[in-house]
Amino acid sequence: MKTFKKAAMLIVLTIAGAISFNCSSDSDSSSSTNFYLKCKVNGTWVEFADPMVINSLAKSITGNDSETGQVVTLFTPLNVPTGTHTITDEPSNVDSYAGSFSDFNQDIYTDNETGTMIITEVNANVIRGTFSFTGDDGNGGTITVTEGSFRAENIE
Repeated sequence: MKTFKKAAMLIVLTIAGAISFNCSSDSDSSSSTNFYLKCKVNGTWVEFADPMVINSLAKSITGNDSETGQVVTLFTPLNVPTGTHTITDEPSNVDSYAGSFSDFNQDIYTDNETGTMIITEVNANVIRGTFSFTGDDGNGGTITVTEGSFRAENIE
């Protein structure tokens, strides 16, 4: 099952990377969008600018770095309310809150097992919050994600 999840995540990231690479702005503006996703993974900071947001059956907010192979993804229902939400290990439940961390260079992938996501702002343009979760790394270890925060484009 973990192999299937890894393969599915690689396909999504490849498509997302191609879309991101091929999209360009018609604007000459150099202003930043101030969108980010950042957290500590086992005590080490990882930061991603302009996380990708996809709406399908649920909303996913993904930060990835092709150089390091690291990916953090958060999942929420499509119509996410503000407040404190429990992160569970039910990633197939579209009404649940979930998170995952992958390091494709180290062959590490974890779905969350327990955690919390606090949504502090949701409007037509922005979704913002904080998060933390832990999960099994598939190699007998534990991945601990702490001090997470994000501000992403809210696609409705």
